Amino acid sequence: MWGQTMAMHDQLALQDLDVLVRSHPQPEDLLEVAGGHPLAMVRGRATVGFIGALHPSLSASDWMAWAHDQPHVFPGACRHGIASFRVDAYALDLLSDLPMTLVELASRAVPDLNKARYGTRVDSVHAGLNLPQAYHGEGVLIGVLDWGFDCTHPMFYDTTLTQSRIRGIWDQYRQAGPAPSAFGYGTVAETPWEIQLMGSDTSNVYGYSTHGTHVAGIAAGGGAGVGLTGMAPAAELLFASLMVDEAAALDAFAWMQDVAEADNKRLVINNSWGLPQWGTPDGTSLSNVFIDQLSEEGVVFVSSNGNNGDSNFHIEHAFEAATDTARSRVQFYPLSSHPNAWGQNLTLWGEPGASFGANFALTVGASNVVGTSPWFDTSAGPFLLDTLQTANGDTIVYDVVAEASHPNNGRPFLQIRVHKGNSGLGVVLQFNAESGTVHAWNHTHLSNDVGNWGQDFQAAQPTWLQGNPYYGIQQPACSNSVIAIGAYSSESLNSVGTEVGGTLAYFSSYGPTLDGRLKPNVSAPGVSVESSLSSFRDGTYTVTNTAEFDGMTYDFAKLSGTSMSSPATAGVVALMLEANPTLTAGDVRDLLEQTAREDNDTGALPSEGDWVWGHGKVTASQAVLAAANMASLVQEFGSSGGQTSLRCAPNPVEQFFWVTGERPQHVKWMLLDLHGHTCRKGNGSTPFVVDMDALTSGVYFFRALGEDGKLEVTRIVKLGQ
Repeated sequence: MWGQTMAMHDQLALQDLDVLVRSHPQPEDLLEVAGGHPLAMVRGRATVGFIGALHPSLSASDWMAWAHDQPHVFPGACRHGIASFRVDAYALDLLSDLPMTLVELASRAVPDLNKARYGTRVDSVHAGLNLPQAYHGEGVLIGVLDWGFDCTHPMFYDTTLTQSRIRGIWDQYRQAGPAPSAFGYGTVAETPWEIQLMGSDTSNVYGYSTHGTHVAGIAAGGGAGVGLTGMAPAAELLFASLMVDEAAALDAFAWMQDVAEADNKRLVINNSWGLPQWGTPDGTSLSNVFIDQLSEEGVVFVSSNGNNGDSNFHIEHAFEAATDTARSRVQFYPLSSHPNAWGQNLTLWGEPGASFGANFALTVGASNVVGTSPWFDTSAGPFLLDTLQTANGDTIVYDVVAEASHPNNGRPFLQIRVHKGNSGLGVVLQFNAESGTVHAWNHTHLSNDVGNWGQDFQAAQPTWLQGNPYYGIQQPACSNSVIAIGAYSSESLNSVGTEVGGTLAYFSSYGPTLDGRLKPNVSAPGVSVESSLSSFRDGTYTVTNTAEFDGMTYDFAKLSGTSMSSPATAGVVALMLEANPTLTAGDVRDLLEQTAREDNDTGALPSEGDWVWGHGKVTASQAVLAAANMASLVQEFGSSGGQTSLRCAPNPVEQFFWVTGERPQHVKWMLLDLHGHTCRKGNGSTPFVVDMDALTSGVYFFRALGEDGKLEVTRIVKLGQ
């Protein structure tokens, strides 16, 4: 009679809750499986929390009087016509009789990792809403290549805290052995007893770190009894503590793949790190080729996109004459800010077949030049020089590396690393070329070779170049097959049920790659994400939560970075692979991109994606649904299994594709989307054309049945225009 309404997402949540209530007749049993629902015991009864807007004809006292006469309604606070209340979980049909104009299911006050689950819509996947079943990453391995693992942390146990889900750990720094059978260094543990005996990885370039523990908790934390559940809490974990060189990283990837193949499980590897000095920034380095190959073999790689979005550390200039010289002042990272701070790493890349030159000038103030280094030209490369420059009583130490044509991509390359100590001299990068575009980056260099953050290029004079944050993609995110992840501040529901948050993280690196490919691919929550800390750490963190386990206190903290958004996505990938273990790495990337959502924060994104957001925000509920639908379509219609009697080209397609082949001339065909809906159909005599011009970008299935009764299904990718 009061005519109250409820938001659709609350109605869906109530439907799910109603099923839960009906299947648990005892209140105590219901509370044990409450999950994300706002259930609590009130006067010995299991109740559900709500917030409502009173009907205009009711005062607060009228509402309280009305509620007190209802044996199954428990009123709470009421201010300005907004009331909190609880309803007996076994009497939810009373909601239609409430004197309210609007009723909302109360959102829980939950830790920030749960916000990330909400932001990615993983909470819907865990609940199985609109899906064939609930998914938690069962049967999937998540590999984490990082530093600072705590194998004893309850976050890596199952949700009952009875069994560890760590499948294995390889500490590449610990040389006591035994090493993995295929490699001759480090220490590996692959049985529960060995893993517990190891406890943690040993000290490395980051000391006794905690980064890996935090990252792994986001991807696959089991909750540790305090509700901080990760994205794929049923997945098993592989940890590898990385020695800081490319070879060690590739070894770790291969070890993880070996374990996954031995277990006959799908593998997603998370890399929450990036190093600009590795390889080439256009995906052509050997490590990129290695990663791309493992991707072809079924390994899915997810990587943080980088944390230089707030740094104007990149400049570029298109040259038209040899007399044209580009200049920009180099900002230096303060030596006092890091014990390993050394100086700046200036990296320059040109266009294949061209050459360029560069040097640096030393200034007092903005423009008073007191010295210059020699001019270095890439055409004289390859060469390596380690030397010094004196000016105004100061000594500047620097080294230079040059390539006329880098062997991986044919591009001219120049790197100048400059150490000026506590000198007050300014450093100005100068470079020129007869033609072509030259890009330059300014990264902090640490003496332990692991610095990866940018410093500004500054237009200290009117004609000098001002830096920008673009082209900020590092290794391994720049690999063709790696799914690179940007970061944003997760959405959440505030105390009155309004969604807040969702803005881009200020630090999230911008694309594209040097060769112009889209990165990031998608974005995920990466601001103040709460997850596990290693109990072996030697760093200081602000502890936000604790869990008691086996007589120990384990800590949690909030950290920010694309280091956090990457494992959030890796966990979503594990859910997708559980829903459809046949997905290729390319399928996973395509589905994540095609199901990513746009909103007021992203704005309308172009069909080919955006250099800041990628294709939008990871939406697990849609990505997992698409993965499950793809599995059911293949199961229903069959697969071409490598048959080539019918061919569809081009694929990917922009507007239309041709169907040709050697089958009987007449075929019945259908084009279906991921939801199984028929988009096109007809009869044809090969060759014929299928027009996709009016269809949105995404994955489709072309199903053809020949006169001989043989069925073929081909996966078609529709590109944006």
